[in-house]
Amino acid sequence: MNQGKGPVRVLVVEDSDEDRERLASLLAAVSGVDYTVTFATDHAQAEYELSRAAHDICLLDYQLGTRTGLEVLRSAAARRFAGPVVVLTGNASYEIDLAVMKAGAVDFLAKESLTPILLERVIRYAVQQYADQAQFTYLAEHDQITGLFNRRVVQERIAEKFAEPLGQRDPFVVIYFDLDGFKSINDSLGHSVGDKALALAAERLQTCCGLDVLLGRMGGDEFVAVADTAEVAHIDSMLGAVLDRFRQPLIVGEHELSVTISIGAARYPEDGADGMALLSHADAAMYAAKRAGRDRFQWYEQTREKTENEPIELANELRVALERDELYLVYQPQFELDTGRIVGLEALSRWHHPRLGPISPTRFVALAESQGFINELSDWVLTSACRQYLAWRDYGLIDADTVLAVNVSAHLVSSAGLLASVRRLLDERGMPPACLELEFSEAAVILDDRVFDDLLAALKNLGVRVVIDDVGRGRSTLQSLTRRPVDVLKIDQNCLRGVVDNPNDQAMARAIIALGASLGMRVVAEGVENDGQRRFLADNHCGFAQGFYYAPGLATPDVTELLAGATAPMH
Repeated sequence: MNQGKGPVRVLVVEDSDEDRERLASLLAAVSGVDYTVTFATDHAQAEYELSRAAHDICLLDYQLGTRTGLEVLRSAAARRFAGPVVVLTGNASYEIDLAVMKAGAVDFLAKESLTPILLERVIRYAVQQYADQAQFTYLAEHDQITGLFNRRVVQERIAEKFAEPLGQRDPFVVIYFDLDGFKSINDSLGHSVGDKALALAAERLQTCCGLDVLLGRMGGDEFVAVADTAEVAHIDSMLGAVLDRFRQPLIVGEHELSVTISIGAARYPEDGADGMALLSHADAAMYAAKRAGRDRFQWYEQTREKTENEPIELANELRVALERDELYLVYQPQFELDTGRIVGLEALSRWHHPRLGPISPTRFVALAESQGFINELSDWVLTSACRQYLAWRDYGLIDADTVLAVNVSAHLVSSAGLLASVRRLLDERGMPPACLELEFSEAAVILDDRVFDDLLAALKNLGVRVVIDDVGRGRSTLQSLTRRPVDVLKIDQNCLRGVVDNPNDQAMARAIIALGASLGMRVVAEGVENDGQRRFLADNHCGFAQGFYYAPGLATPDVTELLAGATAPMH
């Protein structure tokens, strides 16, 4: 799209000679703006022009002979058109208005109302709005540190492969990469050096894997590639090149960093029948490579017998730990930026395995989901967190409007257990519904799922607050948020990493803050680590924050001391 350099390129789809001449005259009468106008007079010409990628905006007549502009809007060419479409009509109708907007038009105008000033404003606003949305979409789909696709896009692209009929699916390979010893770089040299090292690592992976391979960052120092090939020898050669390249040090400023890489791969259909299984098996193969000494590559089939029983054994141990009340909760405070007041506490589950040490919540929650006892784990978290919240309230340690936030697994959306647990806590324990926040991942927002909508409606009827977590990691849009009863948006911590000096991170964070403000939602920034991030949030009117800059997840006694004023937050 033309980004403000040179004339604005306007495609006019109009079958009336008189109306074409009038539109041309209106555009010519606009002062201070140059327009290059191309005309199409029927459906076929319109599709051809839209497919040329040579226009900034399309002004589309609704009535094209015996056909309508709706047919153009619904065409493949219109879906691929990198610009806004404004529909013009000589017969204004509310039903037509709704139909064309639903089909993708950004505006619907009566021809008789057009003036040079109005037409210029409509074109200017539409082009700018489209550019803003395109930037937001890019930021929402890409990792801000490396420029690679983010986790959500990788998962969606893999899922798309399984949308094809079974007999028409092509074989492919999912590859999991993990940098060896990367955590020590962040710990010793800071996140600024670590982020630059990640960007360099991404460049190396892109160079070695090539443009034909889908590559994304899953988070932390983990990357995933999806290669559309069944040739094992080709993958072996490609990953051998990756290993060789990472045996060379990464140079970040004055630092020479020795960072090798461990790799695991799983093939479709041999190693998994769905996307989650392939990702899990590639991940398992990668960890097998780490256990074997790091700086190496393994196929899942080489480690299957050793790894396939480990999740079941660990899940059984988790189930026993849950029954014996061996899990515990920590609470991360949420602060109001203007006053420093604690306005919320997010409950976070923890498991310290007697043999393996601390187990990541991401890992043990996934185990509970896959082994079918996520309802029990969720009920334990909700019950334990509400019991402690009510104890603090009874002792007068929290304000009446302080909220308790609890994360909800996507697996519970279609389960009756979640709603039953919430009702029991409200009815039997007296948990104030307006003080209970249930956090759903951003991925849930873009689902066109009646079950999810029904769950949210039921929660809102109970008075419980709905939170969308990790906003900025996935692909939520203004439209998907406006049709869901959401109370709070939480900015994903990856969006905050570079807000001090990275324009892309700044744009993403500002967009989310503005999104929340326009919809009357509270916006909470999570993962705040330094004063520069805090100042950025304050300057951009983000009212609430949590993160290590203020306080980590705290054990119950430490939270009690903080609430009682015996200790102070870090800042």
